Amino acid sequence: MVAEKRIFTACPRDCYDTCAMYAYVDDGGKLVRVEGRKDHGFTKGFLCRKGQMILDWVYSPDRLKSPMKRAGAKGNGRFERITWNEAFEIIMDNLKRVVREYGPTSVLPYEYAGHMGVISRYYPYRFFNRLGASQLHYTICSEAGKRALTYHYGTPAGMDPEDVPNSRYVVFWGFNPAWTSLHLYTLVKNSKAKMAVIDPIRSETAEYADLHIQPRPGTDSALALGIANYAISNDLYDKEFVEDHTYGFDWLKEAVKGYTPEKVCRICGLEAKEFRGFAEEYCTTKPAAVLMGLGLQRNVNGGEMVRAISLLPAITGNIGKGGGGFFYSNASYFTIDWGRIKGRGKERRKINMIKLGEALLDDSLRPPIKFLFVYNSNPAAVCPDQNKVRKGLSREDLFTVVHDLFLTDTAELADIVLPATSYFETFDIQFTYGGLYVALNERAIEPLGECKSNAEVFTELSKGMGFEEIVEEPETVAEEALKTGTGYMKGITLRELRRKGFVRLRTPTVPHIAFGDLRFSTPTGKIELYSRQAEADGVPPIPAFTESRGDYPIRLITPFHRDLMKSQYFNIKSIYGADEQAVEINREDASARGIRDGDRIRIFNQRGECIMRAKISGKVRRGVALSYGIAWPKLVEGKRTSNFTTSSHTADLGGGSAYHTNYVDIEVI
Repeated sequence: MVAEKRIFTACPRDCYDTCAMYAYVDDGGKLVRVEGRKDHGFTKGFLCRKGQMILDWVYSPDRLKSPMKRAGAKGNGRFERITWNEAFEIIMDNLKRVVREYGPTSVLPYEYAGHMGVISRYYPYRFFNRLGASQLHYTICSEAGKRALTYHYGTPAGMDPEDVPNSRYVVFWGFNPAWTSLHLYTLVKNSKAKMAVIDPIRSETAEYADLHIQPRPGTDSALALGIANYAISNDLYDKEFVEDHTYGFDWLKEAVKGYTPEKVCRICGLEAKEFRGFAEEYCTTKPAAVLMGLGLQRNVNGGEMVRAISLLPAITGNIGKGGGGFFYSNASYFTIDWGRIKGRGKERRKINMIKLGEALLDDSLRPPIKFLFVYNSNPAAVCPDQNKVRKGLSREDLFTVVHDLFLTDTAELADIVLPATSYFETFDIQFTYGGLYVALNERAIEPLGECKSNAEVFTELSKGMGFEEIVEEPETVAEEALKTGTGYMKGITLRELRRKGFVRLRTPTVPHIAFGDLRFSTPTGKIELYSRQAEADGVPPIPAFTESRGDYPIRLITPFHRDLMKSQYFNIKSIYGADEQAVEINREDASARGIRDGDRIRIFNQRGECIMRAKISGKVRRGVALSYGIAWPKLVEGKRTSNFTTSSHTADLGGGSAYHTNYVDIEVI
């Protein structure tokens, strides 16, 4: 029997769950299997398909193993192998040239949550802070919703997922956890709670729910305000809680008067009976939890939708009690001095990451972006308005470096491509935005080929640029950053992580009762139904409903696929097996266009087009189409995806993305 070494590891993907795992390595130093930690309070030992098949990703024959430089025209996909020394020399020569000619803000790092390890994600900031590069405004995911919740509660941090099973009524609002948070979904499914789903898609979560409300996309704020009016009009709100712990109730009461059941049903496309039934159940069943998906706020009115929904737990008195409240993102619980990891630097110009294409093509931008360094992201797949992104990335005067495990679409447009390590090949610590745990990721295997981690790459670049003062060993960075922990993070140490593999935050109770002390970090110290901070920011103090309309008849919704992590794993067939894109359309829409199940179809609007395979589906109502993403354009027919049709328009709060406010038409090819 071959001896195996067991090592602590944790999944660093952009996922609520952040599974704590064991990695097993044989005597030859090869990773042979992984398994979930059964003693973890949230993830409880079982892995999603991506985790189960992770060795196929680590040992994929397509892994990049050595640095490369472009050979020939940009975007032709041809590269030649070079050494690391040559790569660093070329990068630094071009970096120095660009800074000398245009200034440091002509340099832009483009990265996000492709690797959410604290070191892998944030240590490179030191380099760009020291350099004085432009900053990236992180808007692609959750900014609008975080801003929305902070207006009313002072924080976006809400329920502990381990408290959700104590609910009697759980509402998944714009959230499909059966695909995107499997462990949270399992906790609820195994509880005694009644499960309701509000989603314009009949998702897998909706299939197994006790109730599914299917509003028109983008009308959720009207629905939420209608429920608030129903609660107030029918004396179903918690008078004592509202009086003691909220601010602005009388203003809210007046503002929601017009959202009658009749009006709400007309706006949302619902039947009066289903609206009243849901409103009655939610308002009278306690404790109740509202769990909001991150995709909900990726609409032009996404902020107002999250704001409106978040008021319901307050007026029904479901805050500060076990099993009650809201859940959105718990990242704010992880309080450390981030500057200890990222370094310090003055505020500089910020480029909205969803407007990358526009920024690269903006002739008036001064200084122009001349040097782009991409890591932890694949913008030539994930960014909206891809025609602009591709045109910008194809500029011959733009020097681009991509650090990745694979030759992605973005890498094919680079001047220098650097091979990256997998998370099994490097040390890190892992926070999460779902459960309340810090986890250790030990280096399990030696880097494949000549692969280097983010920390190694930016350490070498820092030394080469004369920034030795910012260089530090990753273990030291992690250890010292943890020492700065405050609140529930206080007292968690690297030593403890090395001993246990993961540590739960130091909450007063397990599970943690969100807002258990009924204190709120708002100007009034209460839940602000009328937000004074929003008013100060020039935003309506009470959310309303804003109708969205487009120039094309079909609203295309593009949520994430179960077997992908944004665009990651699309190239690994054992994880994501499809070799073509599909779009699900309503039978009436298909019939009106002469489309049959399985037809090749063209999806198009004024921004672009893509080719997909039609699937006649009952998951969507008339006027709505559904396509799961995110595909690598280079690997699909026509080399275009839905992101060639999505817009870089921003949401109503925080400059957030608006992928799901996308109007198209569809025709048979």
